[in-house]
This record gives sequence, structure tokens and C-alpha cells, in this order.
Amino acid sequence: MTVTGFRRLILIGLMVAIGGALTLAHPVFLTMDNIMTIFQEGSLTGIVAIGFTLVMITAGIDMSIGAVIAVTSMIAVNFLSYTKIPVLVFLPLSMLAGAVVGSLNGFFITRFKLPEFIVTLAMRGILSGLALVIAVRDATGFVQNVYIQDPTYLWFGGQVGPLYIVTPAFFLLAFLTNTFLKRTRAGTNVYAVGANMTAARLSGINTTRTLIGVYIFSGLCASLAAVFISSRMMTAMPDLGIGTDVIAAVVIGGTPFTGGVGDVWGTVIGALFLALIKNGITQLGISPWIQPIVVGGIIVLTVIVDVWYKDIAESAAARTARRRREAAADGQAA
Repeated sequence: MTVTGFRRLILIGLMVAIGGALTLAHPVFLTMDNIMTIFQEGSLTGIVAIGFTLVMITAGIDMSIGAVIAVTSMIAVNFLSYTKIPVLVFLPLSMLAGAVVGSLNGFFITRFKLPEFIVTLAMRGILSGLALVIAVRDATGFVQNVYIQDPTYLWFGGQVGPLYIVTPAFFLLAFLTNTFLKRTRAGTNVYAVGANMTAARLSGINTTRTLIGVYIFSGLCASLAAVFISSRMMTAMPDLGIGTDVIAAVVIGGTPFTGGVGDVWGTVIGALFLALIKNGITQLGISPWIQPIVVGGIIVLTVIVDVWYKDIAESAAARTARRRREAAADGQAA
């Protein structure tokens, strides 16, 4: 069994064990409504995390995704409040914001060789201010909490039977993205750029195009999540966004900060694992303020395990190489 498969097996085993313990502690946990809620929460985080996974495979990071969600939501709410344009027409225009932000991130990172963290952090600040500027305001100039009533828009936050619309959308996006990564040359290029940028460039890969494409996709995923989040909440405010859950889902799923490895299905399991933990905290009546502490602790623990495993793997590889050299030397001596 590969390391990736073993890691997934451990995560699934933990989910089953934690789910069983929560069911014994609180029988409501295993009801259909609650299970569907867990899938909904995991899907909302997971859609953003899928785009973030590709960024991390290239050894990058995108700190602007939360602000992209806020700006996209504000654009959509402005269309709803001030125009009669149909939802299915203005939604692609709203989501275009994510693609524009991603292209700008990729441009500044590749053109000026700036650190990904600095560029996307600066973009987050710019977008957070822009979300406030374009927010819908009342007659006195204060930001208005717009109540979304359009049934077409609210459909994205609705259900088909017990299943929330966002859940099949999440798994479809995961399937398509994983197919792209594993079955196309462009997907192979993403891994190559993350493993060794210089080697990828020397082998003929257009690293600039690859990086810009990855950041555009990350922005689009954040904009898509904004639609589902705002429709589910039936409102949108300039501070709408997702915190460290996205990073945690990707890291738990097996994509390290060093890049070059990782996949989408690991991220899917990581997102559902986090949703399970957060739902369990809520069901047990524990303060919601504990959730960020738990998520932060999981991130730290996962990174420690990754570093520990990498050290072991490198030591094992060094020992194997040394034994081969010694065997070759003994053979020559003989």
C-alpha cells in the first residue's frame, strides 16, 4: 500500500471511530439530517480547498481566497439589489471576479518574482477594502445586510430530497479536477513545477502559464463557493469568507507546503474530516470558540507528522543508497 493510501485509510478510520463515539454520546449525530449537514459543511469548505490544493502542489499559497468570497458575494448582491438581470446571467459575471484576482496574483508572482504569500496577502487587503466599498448601503450610508429572496439564487443553497445541492457539485468538481491532475499533460506540469521549478523550466514547461492558471482556478473555486455560501445564508456581508479550514483540509489530505505531491481526493477526505470534528463540537454543546483552537492544533500536528515522516523517508533512502554503494564496492573488490 502506498503512503497516500495508508494516510487516507487512517483518516477514514479516524472518521468512523469519532463518528461512533459521537453517536454514543449524542444519538442525534447519526440522523440523516445531521449527516447531510456534515456533507454540506465539508462541501462548502472543500470547493475552495480543491483550488487551494493545486496552489499548494506548486509549493505556493493563496491568502486572498476569503476576500474573493466576500467580493464575489458583494457583486452578486449588487446585481440582485439594483438590476433586473437574471441570476443565471449575472452569476458568471460575478464569478469572473475570482478569475481576475487569480490572474493578477499569478501575474505579479511570475512577472516580478514576488513571494506568493506577500502578493496574495496584499490582494486580500485590497479585496477586503473593495468589498466594503461596493457593499449595499442604506439611506444613511451604513452597510446594509441584504436579505436574498430570489428563488433562483436561493436554489444553490437548497436541497434535492435530503441532499444539499452543494454536495454533488463538490464531488463533481473534485472528480473533474483530479482527472485533470492525473490524466493530462497540464496536470503533470503542475506537479513538476511544485517539485522543482528550475528543472520544470529547463524541461520545456511553461511555468508562467502553469502558475497563472493555477491561481485563476483557485480564484474561480473561491467565487463558486461564494455563491453557495451566500445562498445558504440567504444574505451576504463584506466580511463573508472562510478561515483556516481550507488550509487545514488540504494539509490533512496529504498535500504538504513543500509542493510536488498531493491530490484532490485527499483534500475531499480532509474537508469532510474537519466538518465531522466541527459538527461533533456543536452537537456536544461545546463552545464554538473551541473550533479554531482544534483546527489550529490539527494543522500543527499534521505538519509535525509530515516533517517526521519526511525525515524517516530521507534517512531510509540514504541507508539504502549507502548499502548499494557498499555492495557495488564489494563486488568490484571480489
